[in-house]
Amino acid sequence: MTPDSNVHLAVSPRRAPNQPRNTPIPEPFEIIPFSTEDWAFTAARRLRNIFRRWDADAIFVTTDREHLIAATACWLSRSGSVVRWTPSGKRLDLGFAGTLAAWLTKTAYLFASETDRRASNIPKNAIESGSAELGVDVASYPSNGAKSPSPEEPASDKPGEAQLKFIVCVYDPTSRGRAATAIRTMSMLAPRHPNLRLMIVGPGSDDEDLRMQAAALRVLHLVSFLGERDDQVNLMRDAHLGWVVAEADTGAFGILDLMALGIPTVASEGGIAQRYIAHGISGALYPPDDSASTAAAVAGMLQSEESRVAMGKAARTRVAREFPESTTIEGFDRAANSARTRGRRQG
Repeated sequence: MTPDSNVHLAVSPRRAPNQPRNTPIPEPFEIIPFSTEDWAFTAARRLRNIFRRWDADAIFVTTDREHLIAATACWLSRSGSVVRWTPSGKRLDLGFAGTLAAWLTKTAYLFASETDRRASNIPKNAIESGSAELGVDVASYPSNGAKSPSPEEPASDKPGEAQLKFIVCVYDPTSRGRAATAIRTMSMLAPRHPNLRLMIVGPGSDDEDLRMQAAALRVLHLVSFLGERDDQVNLMRDAHLGWVVAEADTGAFGILDLMALGIPTVASEGGIAQRYIAHGISGALYPPDDSASTAAAVAGMLQSEESRVAMGKAARTRVAREFPESTTIEGFDRAANSARTRGRRQG
């Protein structure tokens, strides 16, 4: 993983706040940051040096460049196989580097769903192909995401002010146009919902162009651009609604996180959200680039607290029933075992 990335920081073991500095930190697994920068062959040689410390069985990659680096490292060390992961809602698309990598080292191909797998052209020399449906452990999420405020709870810190309602929007660098729809919708809702706020979170969400768009629509003071955060789930916990404009794995896990928290979610009907959100039951799907329809759907969810809470409960139940974390673990485990056994036998 990339050094000092949010993923690296999230999985790195940490000492509890009340523990002395000399207390050993438990390490369930060893973490070695690895950068894929520089020339691919140079990165592959650095990866091969890491292999010398362990007998590597399988290397999981996502992009053509990662695939080539891993395959070259396996070829140089004469050990190990590669598992190529295709993000949710995407088709496998091997460029020249990916094709060369598949020729260098036997590769297994793993997809987020059987639909994605069937839609892809898988190389004939593949070890095998399979799927690992993305899921989460609902039990690890608090269940108060769509909880109604208590009558005894003050609506605001300041007398006479309504309680603020937050919409958390999950963003990735490919979703600028969809984020623009969210910002335009916010400008339509603001006059009738002055206590509504939009928080945009995810890689690239602190983009200056998004700020300029919000400023042009005169809602800059109502929108927060938070960038990539390792506490994203904590930000979601108190959200009134979720809005996912990201696609691929970022979008899928954004939807699953929000639904597992019991927060009804809004997303475009043209993307991966259709796989997870039951329209009108656990959230709302809107036509792409249609701010008026989206504003109407969001306004309806904001006005009916009872309906919003019911949607949140339905969302949490749906994730627990149809998208458990065990399916993801089992799928990745099968791919790793296949790469270890069949890859070595055929290599």
